[in-house]
Amino acid sequence: MIGNILSRRRNSPVKMPIVRLALLPVPPKLTSESARPNKAQRQTNADTLPAVFDLVLAPLQPVAQEGTVMDCEDGKTRLCFRIFSAWIADHAEHPASKGIGSKSSPKCQAPCGELGGDWHQTYETRDYSRYGAKALRHEPEEAAGITAYFQWSCFKIENNVWIGLDRVSPADLHKPDLLHNIYLGLLTHMMEWVEGFLKKHK
Repeated sequence: MIGNILSRRRNSPVKMPIVRLALLPVPPKLTSESARPNKAQRQTNADTLPAVFDLVLAPLQPVAQEGTVMDCEDGKTRLCFRIFSAWIADHAEHPASKGIGSKSSPKCQAPCGELGGDWHQTYETRDYSRYGAKALRHEPEEAAGITAYFQWSCFKIENNVWIGLDRVSPADLHKPDLLHNIYLGLLTHMMEWVEGFLKKHK
């Protein structure tokens, strides 16, 4: 979806404003028969998403750097720089695409396992460019510190599909999935709570 389409047209299915670029493959589920095949399959599963995104996002790179002439909604022609700006997904898909732990926030530096903890506590925004810079260092004396840093931040540089995209901040790509986060998440939880409350108090 291109962001400069008017909202009334973008939100209309009959106008066909959304183009499907690819279907993401679903890797096979892990079996419990042997640890060795599981390890290989787990690595294959982790490598699948970055490989697909490399193919899908590769054409965006030269356009983001050099621009392309496009017809805009007001009828004028402009030089546009198409930059990846939003990734609408549920929470499980955000950590998978950003190479962080499933119990971590894709936007802030909250340590693993503390997501949804003390709401008074604030954390710095994740700086994915700093992650990339640290990963490029090869000095032996810094290797242990870099490894410890990535373990603390629950980050795996090889699994982040957004690193290297021109003018893209992975922390700002986070957009909620209305279906999973609101309809299937919040409303379902509220209905279960209300039903339990009514049954308890008859």
